[in-house]
Amino acid sequence: MICVPRLRRLAASLLIVPFLLMVSPAAALAQQAPKPPKTAAQTKSEASRLKSAADVLMDQDRYADALVLYERAYELAGDPALLYNEGRAHEALGDYPKALEKLEIFEQQAPPSVRALVPGLQELIKDLRGRMATLVVKTNAPNARLLLRQKDEGIVGSERRFPTRAGQASVEVSADGYETFRREVDLSAGTTVTVDANLSLKKRDALVVVRTTPSADVLFDGKALGRAPLQVHATPGSHELVATANGYYEERVAMTLALGDVRDVELEMRKTPGIASKWWFWTAIGAVVVGGVTTAIVLTKEKPHSNGTFGTGSVAGP
Repeated sequence: MICVPRLRRLAASLLIVPFLLMVSPAAALAQQAPKPPKTAAQTKSEASRLKSAADVLMDQDRYADALVLYERAYELAGDPALLYNEGRAHEALGDYPKALEKLEIFEQQAPPSVRALVPGLQELIKDLRGRMATLVVKTNAPNARLLLRQKDEGIVGSERRFPTRAGQASVEVSADGYETFRREVDLSAGTTVTVDANLSLKKRDALVVVRTTPSADVLFDGKALGRAPLQVHATPGSHELVATANGYYEERVAMTLALGDVRDVELEMRKTPGIASKWWFWTAIGAVVVGGVTTAIVLTKEKPHSNGTFGTGSVAGP
């Protein structure tokens, strides 16, 4: 017998379950709802906070970290004054071309009231140009990439010009399938230096091309490769190629390969003689089928001839 209070508790629990099922999706949707966009005042405040933090980092000579915050602040506020700060951070990092780019954009976009806060802008731009050189890189390799002072400058193409800071510079040009080109160059201020990066194809493993007549099974260093014609890549050193075919003698070819070698192996397979032509066939007991009739043949080894009882003279007739 079930008491009434217990029935009431059971009924209440059954009512709660559907209610939770109805509420849970709504709660999930509420959690997934996107945050409302920031107001203009909030965005400006965030940009100001980032700019202040970047200024502190600049005073601590942490130029790369400061640059990141200046860039984020500019993305939020679009204030041209931040371009000037970005330019000074690039200058401190020795990236004069990027510094010049930012300062020239600042000069174009900043209102007169903001440009007036930087009275030495023209002298700064002139000074940066005087600390730069132009590097021209030419290459024969497709899709070659340039590393200039260990910095990836992207695809070269057949020719590309790079404004860069003057002084010693490492130039590295690389492309798939080619040996990497490396050179140290001296870039004097105000000059244009051309580097011809002619890349050489990489020497790869040796290649062996096998053809046989007729087609034969090929083993290379004991490993079955399939039937000729075929190709096999091999490391430098000594190797052995074996070709086999039914009814033909086995052919063996020893070879020594160097890096980048291409070796053509053409084999004319030699037929083995038929069984009837082998001398030892006739020294055994066998059966020969002739005209559909099996005839037993007993073969004996022939004895040496004796001299008999005749002399060495001639025999007279009757």
